[in-house]
Amino acid sequence: MKKLIAFLVLVTALFMLARPVLAHHGRGATYDMKKEISLQGTISEISWRNPHIAILLDVKDAEGKVTTWTIEHSNITTLAMQGYGRTTLKVGQEVTAVIHPGAAGTSIGLCVKFFLPDGRQVFQRTTGVD
Repeated sequence: MKKLIAFLVLVTALFMLARPVLAHHGRGATYDMKKEISLQGTISEISWRNPHIAILLDVKDAEGKVTTWTIEHSNITTLAMQGYGRTTLKVGQEVTAVIHPGAAGTSIGLCVKFFLPDGRQVFQRTTGVD
């Protein structure tokens, strides 16, 4: 009986520890996954880091006020498998980003795809892929 109780305690502890690890990709609380918006702007910074690349995009509104959007991109491995590298997008480059915007109304977003000024698409998020 003691072995059974010890086993159940161990299994319960493992489930409790595993839950935060599995929660990493839950994006519903951060981003509005039912909504997509397009942003036209200039890339001001690209941060190549794990677990996800971050791109800062300066977007001007109708009055000329600039808002910097922080766009969460995919991870380096997923991008590399799509032929996307450190020189695909550059600081100072004009782009159109299609994103899932921040759920709280802040200027953050999850990248869906990027377009260059010539209309060429350089990234497309695949459902279920980081």
